[in-house]
Amino acid sequence: MSGEWFHTGLPAASGLQLPVCGECGHINYPARDLCGHCLADAQEWQPVAADGVLQSVSTLHYSLERVYSERLPWPVGSVLLDCGPVALAHMQPGLDVGSRVRLQICRDGAGNHLLVARADHDPDGESADWLRRIGYREAKA
Repeated sequence: MSGEWFHTGLPAASGLQLPVCGECGHINYPARDLCGHCLADAQEWQPVAADGVLQSVSTLHYSLERVYSERLPWPVGSVLLDCGPVALAHMQPGLDVGSRVRLQICRDGAGNHLLVARADHDPDGESADWLRRIGYREAKA
């Protein structure tokens, strides 16, 4: 499997963008046709605050995607964003539940746009090194 079939709907953007309702302002993630709060069909991708708290962590030990199976075990987690929604994201290893994280949209080697949770405070640049090692690049508009 090449991974090219996998489409997240995430835009190529330098910052985190999620669908925001043009009627009530509710941030809707995952993306949907109608607002989960007021049912309006006025969703637009807009920049949102990317900071949040890691709520749960899980480790994948098997993957059908070759790029992930070569790097198992692979950490994923759920992040409660300060702006409201909970997002699932690929995680920088070593983060614990309760850690402050920042989400960003990255591109994997197959060109898929993915959410990645990185340490909110990273003075040593460990998260940038991790992204380089796994071949992810920040998505650019």
